[in-house]
Amino acid sequence: MARTVVQRLLTEHGLVGLAELAALAASELLGNAYTFTPGRDVSLAVRWRFGVLRLTVFDEHQEHAVEAGKACRAYRREALAMLESVVGECGGIVGLAAAESPLAGSRLWAVLPREAAERYAGL
Repeated sequence: MARTVVQRLLTEHGLVGLAELAALAASELLGNAYTFTPGRDVSLAVRWRFGVLRLTVFDEHQEHAVEAGKACRAYRREALAMLESVVGECGGIVGLAAAESPLAGSRLWAVLPREAAERYAGL
């Protein structure tokens, strides 16, 4: 569903070139959030500004003790490795961090410049 919504949204706003890569990124980010935060709420924000598309997912992932938190974050990053590789090859960025106060949980994102669509088409 997320892939369809993102593709339609970008197409309707004249960003059809980014639709396929953005749909992939949205589904991978949301999949990660659902996998590591089962049964909890997640949200997806889509923002186009200054020629860059930003997809941000917030989840309600619980806090861990310091060492367990580092291990969990490394495991989550590993689960995003394929997306990070594709987006990086296209000139974008994928990230994962703790959500900032007053929010709890995690924030995952992908930043895709307009040129990323052309690079993605060439892969």
